[in-house]
Amino acid sequence: METIRISPDEEIIYKDFKDGNSVQVRVTVGPSGKDEFAKGKTVRVVHGNFEGHGRIVSEPLIIGHPFDGENLTISLIVEKV
Repeated sequence: METIRISPDEEIIYKDFKDGNSVQVRVTVGPSGKDEFAKGKTVRVVHGNFEGHGRIVSEPLIIGHPFDGENLTISLIVEKV
C-alpha cells in the first residue's frame, strides 16, 4: 500500500478527508511509480501523527513536466474508505 503524505500547511485537506469528503492531492513519484497510484488502488493518507485509508477515484493526472528528468508530480482524487 502506497502512502500519500499531506503537509502540515495543508491541514484543511486532511480535515476534509477525515470528514469523509473526497480530496485532491499531489504526489511526486518516479517514472514507474505512476502505476502504484492507479484508479481504484487503496492508499495510506498521513498528516502529522494522524493516518487514514483512502481509495483513488481518479486517473492519475501528470502535472507539468519533470524538472529532474526522473520524478513526476501527479494529481489524484482520493476518498476515505
